Amino acid sequence: MKINKILFLLLFFPTIIFSQHTIKVTFSPEKDFTWAILYKNAPTNTKYIAQSRIVDGDLVFNLDKKATTGIYKLVYAVPQNDYNFDIIYNGEEDIELTFNLTDGAVFQKSNENIILNSYLTEMALLGKDLETKYLKENLDATTITSIFEKQKNLQKSYEEKSEGTLVQYFIKANQPYIPNEFETAANYIKNATTNYFTNIQFNDEVLQSSNFLIEKSLAYITGIETEGMSKEQSLNKNVDKVAAQTRSLDLNFQKYFMGMLWENLVSYNLITTANYLAERYLIPIANQLNDTILVLKLTQFKNLSIGNPAPNFILDDGSGKKLSELDIAENYILVFWSSGCSHCLKEIPQLYQLSQELNSTKYKIIAVGLEEDTFKWTNEIVKYPNFINVIKLKKWNNTIVSDYALTSTPTYFVLDKDKKFLEKPESFDALKAYLKK
Repeated sequence: MKINKILFLLLFFPTIIFSQHTIKVTFSPEKDFTWAILYKNAPTNTKYIAQSRIVDGDLVFNLDKKATTGIYKLVYAVPQNDYNFDIIYNGEEDIELTFNLTDGAVFQKSNENIILNSYLTEMALLGKDLETKYLKENLDATTITSIFEKQKNLQKSYEEKSEGTLVQYFIKANQPYIPNEFETAANYIKNATTNYFTNIQFNDEVLQSSNFLIEKSLAYITGIETEGMSKEQSLNKNVDKVAAQTRSLDLNFQKYFMGMLWENLVSYNLITTANYLAERYLIPIANQLNDTILVLKLTQFKNLSIGNPAPNFILDDGSGKKLSELDIAENYILVFWSSGCSHCLKEIPQLYQLSQELNSTKYKIIAVGLEEDTFKWTNEIVKYPNFINVIKLKKWNNTIVSDYALTSTPTYFVLDKDKKFLEKPESFDALKAYLKK
């Protein structure tokens, strides 16, 4: 493990934000922000509260007397899971803050938020100082021990200062590993890794209702490396460690929490790890809760992941062959289209023109028509003689639609010679860009 990377991770503190009667936010640069939505968080869901236009960078939410204390989420862009921050409403304070993508939220009003931000800043500075001292060739045990003492005093001070507030839940959960005596860098990293979740109570509803547990878990999964293991093995082992923290909790919370972890891993493009989490934990939980829709979604995603074999089907071109049996090109462009789709009738001719420019032994087009009958399709495919033209009747009710998770036409895939997924272009332009690259 790289010492500087791991030391920084183990002293990582996610920024959690908190709130009340009036929430006033100034966004900058103002041209980059137009709308915001406010939700109330719960351990297994979010409840819509209000939405508002951001005018010249300014946003105001007025919470009525029925608004309960707890964790709120302010969304400022899409996708919503990526562009949001938590706000704690304590029923006692107005909140004013500025927000930009570089600095995040900076509070001008709200005692609880200011206390938390001060704590996070001061503890992070001590952590950075500790990292610097550990990276020196000649370790100074006295200096390092004194930093441990400062961390203990700082933690105690802020826990006392935040007594009786919602902020205290996060201050206690954020406490880093602090040794009672000097430890070498190797021992410190080992012990800090082992004790990473010691102060985090996964069964606490306040923590469950925030981004905190997700952020801390993602930091652990993506940041801890185990010596002697490949990156993939380390990631999977870390997923196991996180899953162990939730094993005894309510199944609905486990599903919600693991689902959020899965979505984040997908957004980080850690597809193999996301599929591991789904197969080992999330799908079994969904099955126990009879959530067939989630099981289908996760199964389809795994089956269609880059590197996996494309779902097999009969080509229906008179040869009797299946997709897996093709052996005529180095790569294949698989497109699902329909003769009754206006977008398809615009793009398929462009795809045909593109195919004329491609080396026919390097790329072969497989065009699968989703049709109600053969009439219009038969007249259309004569324009594309160098395609492998396949028809699948019953249109959206054909099983191939589920196999490939199709929601629109045209949809493109690029396969290698073994018919494994190489790329899933989102549009014809994306396909052209991929081929050009």
